Amino acid sequence: MSRLEFFFNTAAKSLWFERISSQTLIKAIAILIIFTSALTLSAQNLAQAPCTDGSGTELECSSSLNSLPMNFIQAIGSHNSYKLAIPAPELELIRAYREQSAITLDYSHLTLTQQLELGMRQIELDIVYDPKGGRYANPLLPRQTVELSGAQRYDNSNMEQPGFKVLHAQDIDVRSNCDTWIICLAEIKSWSDKNPQHVPILIMFNAKTGGSAYPGVTEALPFDSQAFDDLDQEVLSVFDETQLITPDDVRGNFPTLKDAVISKGWPSLAATKGKVFFALDEGPEKVQIYSRGNASLQGLPIFVNSIDENADHAAYFTMNSPIQDQERIRAAVKSGFIVRTRADANTMEARNNDSSRREAAFSSGAQYISTDYYQPRLEFSEYSVSLPKNRAAMCNPLLLNVDCTAR
Repeated sequence: MSRLEFFFNTAAKSLWFERISSQTLIKAIAILIIFTSALTLSAQNLAQAPCTDGSGTELECSSSLNSLPMNFIQAIGSHNSYKLAIPAPELELIRAYREQSAITLDYSHLTLTQQLELGMRQIELDIVYDPKGGRYANPLLPRQTVELSGAQRYDNSNMEQPGFKVLHAQDIDVRSNCDTWIICLAEIKSWSDKNPQHVPILIMFNAKTGGSAYPGVTEALPFDSQAFDDLDQEVLSVFDETQLITPDDVRGNFPTLKDAVISKGWPSLAATKGKVFFALDEGPEKVQIYSRGNASLQGLPIFVNSIDENADHAAYFTMNSPIQDQERIRAAVKSGFIVRTRADANTMEARNNDSSRREAAFSSGAQYISTDYYQPRLEFSEYSVSLPKNRAAMCNPLLLNVDCTAR
């Protein structure tokens, strides 16, 4: 059942007729038209002065948009948000092994706080499991290049303690602006606490496992149910449940998460301002392990990259190819799902000043559009990704075609 069908049925039932007469149908349609018109008018009815009373979200400067569902926005995020530049001697070792890898890994980011200040509302982290501590504390490439000109000392002071570590590729691409899951989350929480009007921040992550074709690389430990138990505990050690949007918050009394998303929709911006939500960006095997037998993620704090649109847990999708997957993304967004896609990948769009993927990402209606270039890298080109007037969020052009960019 779609959201419009849900509202139609609710309207029809409220007329107290057991049988549908033509008069009843007209009244039901009138109620539906009034509802949808009010939704559109609320988006158009923006105040121009800065928000001062704390009543609204950063999407608007009065309370006029508070009733919009949180999936009715479009925002920018960053890809591998934690990543620092690989020092030149280490990058040359990678280049000697595989030229293309050196090209695709040649990007970096500001601190998470700086990104959030610039309007990023999706953060991506890569984590490895380290229950005993120290497994990733002495990485290969920094060790091999320590005596070379241009080498940078690797600071492993946060790597010895047990807990999840944040890095791109163990031993190869290891430098992060926040070394551990808890440090990264604490930085996001600190910014969120100071900016309580922000639209929902998506924190998505990969659970890295296995090794690498590069010789001598440490194997990343598997993510089993215990690892995901530990991960949930670390999330809840930083964020209070009242600061999270969880699968249970969305599901409510519906039998499945998918049913809730399609029929009722996501919580409003008013209910979710100042909050974050998490999504495990992995394939079916790890999704099943994370679910731990909870088909709709009951009792769990993290959404998952849905296996398909019919899964009980379906709510969030990672679809990173907006050109090839344009129609599937648009269909998912129109059905009520939240989608993250990418405006660029592997540094290619910036090197070639190619905006085609970026434009496809925006037109797809994906709520969160990820980039490595919220600021241009001018040695490549002027390519960058931003919203109009560099604001933090705007109304989703596929769901609500009006101008309501955030301040």
